[in-house]
Amino acid sequence: MSSRGWTGGWTLRSDLEMLSSLVLLVLSAATPSSVPQEHVLPVFGCGTGCRVKTEQLSRPQRMSDGWWRVKVRQRRWVQNCDWKSTPVTCVDEPASGRAGPPVQDLWLFADCRGERFATSKNPDRSGAWEQDVFYRDGASAGEPKFQTVVGNPFMRWAKLCPAEAEEGNQKIREGFQR
Repeated sequence: MSSRGWTGGWTLRSDLEMLSSLVLLVLSAATPSSVPQEHVLPVFGCGTGCRVKTEQLSRPQRMSDGWWRVKVRQRRWVQNCDWKSTPVTCVDEPASGRAGPPVQDLWLFADCRGERFATSKNPDRSGAWEQDVFYRDGASAGEPKFQTVVGNPFMRWAKLCPAEAEEGNQKIREGFQR
């Protein structure tokens, strides 16, 4: 039986087939291929002329022990400068060697109540580099660790724990107002 009626138009059956195909196409196109980037610090420093760009690959997930995790891709860039040129010209290049791998997929972890931040190649947090997000001892006790020399754990943790980070964010703002 033909799909066309006496007017040469499509029949109800073929219209429904076409509509269902169109709906499937629209729904698959409407599904975001990119993940919102609101739970990661987009760029942070890693030393002089070095920066790390972070792309969020998954939505945050709560683990059974209460920690949050999110999968990311980090790209490390360094400036290569020609110091003999006038003016000095610098070009951003992917890192290599001492600066670490240029691209790395990692998991970021945050313990909001425990004020801890960790990174690992493993989704179960095994082999993680874990640290406090506040200094615990000395003259800086209670201050957020947001310096690049320590990997900026506070600001990275704060993206996953915004409510718990508010007091630390206020301390940072006050420090810049002095």
